[in-house]
Order: sequence, then C-alpha cells, then structure tokens
Amino acid sequence: MGLSSAIEWWQESQLRILVIASTIIQLLLFLTANRRKHITYPRFRFIVWLAYLGSDAMAIYALATLFNRHKNEDSTEQGNSSILEVVWAPVLLIHLGGQDSITAYNIEDNELWRRNVVTMTCQVRHGFLRKFNNIVNYCNSKK
Repeated sequence: MGLSSAIEWWQESQLRILVIASTIIQLLLFLTANRRKHITYPRFRFIVWLAYLGSDAMAIYALATLFNRHKNEDSTEQGNSSILEVVWAPVLLIHLGGQDSITAYNIEDNELWRRNVVTMTCQVRHGFLRKFNNIVNYCNSKK
C-alpha cells in the first residue's frame, strides 16, 4: 500500500471516521456525566477532560470536511453524495450544541470566553492560510 493509495483511502473515508469519532466522544461524555462528579481517579478525570475539550474540535472539523466535500462536488458537478451525508450535518450540529446532561467541567468553562477565543483564533488562522495559499497558487499560475 503506497502513500498515494493511503491518501486516497483517507480522502474517501475521512468523513465517516470523523463522524464516528465525534459520536464516540459524545457517547463517552454522556456515559460519564454522572460518574465524573464522584470518581476522583486522575486517569479517569484526564480522559473525560480531553473528551470534553476535544468534542467541539472534532465536530467542527467533521463539519468543515463535510462542507468542503460538497463544495468540491458542486465545482466538479459530480453530485454523487450519499443520502447518509445529508443526515450527518444535523447530527454534527447537535454534537456541537452539546448535551443537556453535561455541565461545565470547570467553573471557568461557564464563561467560555477563553475557549471561544482559541477556536476563533484557529479559524482565522486557517482562513488566512487558505487565502494566502490561493494567492500564491494564482501568482504561480500566471508565471
């Protein structure tokens, strides 16, 4: 299995893997919502903390992958998206909204401003780099 076939496999199954990972994280958070208040094992708290912080990032990345895939299909006019992908957008938005049974992990998370600043900074940086790459590619194509 060469590098090109591995990249092709990842492009085909990336969205499925991201949706499954996001669902597993949400399920982990749901199942541990009541237990984390009483269990003080450091390893357990660390895993729940990572899941809590990574759940939004995973859902955002999966949504971006979904929208980029549909944008690329519109530009090439293939239109062979599966019916299941239509359902994934609302499911990922529900993941992004969070669950009612999950409370904030720390008191600082109730304010959410630090986490929103980090998310916004990452999105702005990604958008800037994407525009910069488009400009560089455009300039190189004109030479």
